[in-house]
Amino acid sequence: MKRSRVNQWRRRMGTMVSSALFLWVGMISGCASSNPGTMSTGTLPDGFPHHSAREILDHLPAYPSSMTRLFAESRIALSSPEESGRFSAKISYLHPESLFVRVTFPLGVEGARVLVSTDSAWVYDRIEKVVWTGSPERVAAVLPGAVAGLHLVEMATGFELPDPDVAWSVDTDSTLYLLTSPDETIRYTIDPALWRVVAVKQQNMEGAITEQRWYSDFATFDDALVPRRMALSRPPEDLRISMALHRLELNPDRLTFELDVASDAQWIDLGH
Repeated sequence: MKRSRVNQWRRRMGTMVSSALFLWVGMISGCASSNPGTMSTGTLPDGFPHHSAREILDHLPAYPSSMTRLFAESRIALSSPEESGRFSAKISYLHPESLFVRVTFPLGVEGARVLVSTDSAWVYDRIEKVVWTGSPERVAAVLPGAVAGLHLVEMATGFELPDPDVAWSVDTDSTLYLLTSPDETIRYTIDPALWRVVAVKQQNMEGAITEQRWYSDFATFDDALVPRRMALSRPPEDLRISMALHRLELNPDRLTFELDVASDAQWIDLGH
């Protein structure tokens, strides 16, 4: 492939697949550029607003065992300089070993399949008939955003928790707790009525925001409290994403992890 074509393909795949890998969340509300507000959703617990950082962290749930095997369908809207539009994704996940994503454009055209394991990754462009394979790190270096690791499921569902070894400072914002790192580069917003992370903000040392995420409209699936809405903003990339959880099935009878590559597809091995 010509270099210009490769670069164009990389940008399109990186934006499209990274959006799909953020998987979940409730109904797409408004345009993809809108930022949701954050507010408490229920009755505040005894002790608010005097919980310590350790007490807050102890209340936050770990990734639930009921979500070890799951299948999900999501609808995604994104806006970026390289790609804007809507598409859907079908996700199979076996925690914490394997993640498989099928990306479908409007009119039912399946554009890509992505398979990620602990030590390997495959990105299959079904339109161009090209498969990139290698370690997750090598593939991510060539296709920024297309492979970001298995931790994305925890991040997308709000189960990526603050590091317990960090000396978090605690503040309150009306009915919410704010945990801020000592260098002020990351801040978690926690709803004590749910004891769930409802927003995350990351910024560089100069104070410029690099990424923000919001979680809302929580619902219970087999005792697991999952956000049915999520929004993502990355100002340096002018990227905004909103997503809709269309279906979530826990412990399905069968999960599919097959790339089903065409016999005439080109394979590009990036190494491990």
